[in-house]
Amino acid sequence: MTQVPTATMKRRSVMTMLAGAAVAPALAACVREGGQPKTDPETAATGPIEGTVEFWTINLRKNYQDYFETLIADFEAAHDGVTVEWVDVPGADMTAKYLSAIASNKVPDVVNVDSKNLGQLNGTLADLDSLWSAEELTAFQPGLVEGLKVAGKLKGIPWYNSGTRIMAWRKSTMDQIDFSADQAPTNWQDALELAQRVHDETGVYGTSIDPGSIQLLAMGVEFVNDDLTEAIFNTDEAAGYVKLFQDAYAGGGIAPGASAPDGKEPQTIDNGQIAFKSVGPGTFTGLSKNAPEAYEDLIVTEAPKTVDGKNQMTGQMCFSIPAQSKNKAAAKAFLDHVASAEAQLEFCKLVAIFPSTVATLEDPLFSDNPGETPIDRARQIVVDGFADTVDTTIPLPAGIPNQLRTDFTLAMKEVMRSGDDAKATLDAQQKIWQDALDKANKA
Repeated sequence: MTQVPTATMKRRSVMTMLAGAAVAPALAACVREGGQPKTDPETAATGPIEGTVEFWTINLRKNYQDYFETLIADFEAAHDGVTVEWVDVPGADMTAKYLSAIASNKVPDVVNVDSKNLGQLNGTLADLDSLWSAEELTAFQPGLVEGLKVAGKLKGIPWYNSGTRIMAWRKSTMDQIDFSADQAPTNWQDALELAQRVHDETGVYGTSIDPGSIQLLAMGVEFVNDDLTEAIFNTDEAAGYVKLFQDAYAGGGIAPGASAPDGKEPQTIDNGQIAFKSVGPGTFTGLSKNAPEAYEDLIVTEAPKTVDGKNQMTGQMCFSIPAQSKNKAAAKAFLDHVASAEAQLEFCKLVAIFPSTVATLEDPLFSDNPGETPIDRARQIVVDGFADTVDTTIPLPAGIPNQLRTDFTLAMKEVMRSGDDAKATLDAQQKIWQDALDKANKA
């Protein structure tokens, strides 16, 4: 798992996902025909901003109580007649509490959701297109907004994220092949070729990466159709991409540890056994503290982009409004407040995260970054690339656990190691996905 800044790690450690394998059946029952929310998504979309707004967070009171209480007090002062009830839920209890609220029709009005769960929670969440105008949404980075749509409907408003992927290079190794930062590959095909060259000329493994969903998405492979009813990734083109990873693995371009199912790779960028790696920007903070010698030996560049030239983000945190909320107008007003550029800026001062609003990135906190350390370079690359950043999270419908994505990556790790027929493995995985989709869509 990619490291994130220390403060973000603390934050992430308490952020339990709203949907998972253990609750998928219950969730499906809540959102399928016969169990649809009684309140239509557009009901109460307009009206006076008054009454009570129930606002749910996960384990934030301990570290950020002053921040949220100030946000709430400012909002209530500006909206006479509105009361915000902040409910801070322990991470282990969040899913059960949310599903219980859906079943009892006593739901929160604003709730924090991870983008990877929007598809699974789709039937419980209001369509936000009826609440936010296209002009209002321009306050946020467009690729982040697009990533929060499920079957063409907006289900979340962007909040914060951990940034895009960054490429870290061991300078001492790359110098041996006369590599410079301006030669960094812009796609994964070229990156794999370079990895093989590194191994052939230096004996060091090139990189440690697998043909999982993140890389295949960047290479242009589509996983599910827009309606979330069909798995569509078992193509000859996708098999060809997997074969590139198999060849690089067999030739030493990809380190053996990349196939480890537990993710514990013995060959790492910090021990110098691989030459380069795609990482999150927070990795550099960890290296500076835990492996200072490796940190001083780093070159930092953009990571390979998607086939349409975008910077890839693999998830973000957002706010959603449950479809059963009876106070959507006030919920929308409060969400505008808590996700505003000003509020995001203040939150970013407390924890090492990146905002989703265009204006926040224009503040000196992000725009003034003259340093040339690996940390500074990584941060600047993320900030400079936000306008071309997309959230490529694969949406999955209710009833399908996130484990499906994980199992796909594990299967790809194994076929990379074994060298078995890539198309046969993709066919088998597609059947698993299609069976899961059929079952979920018929539930």
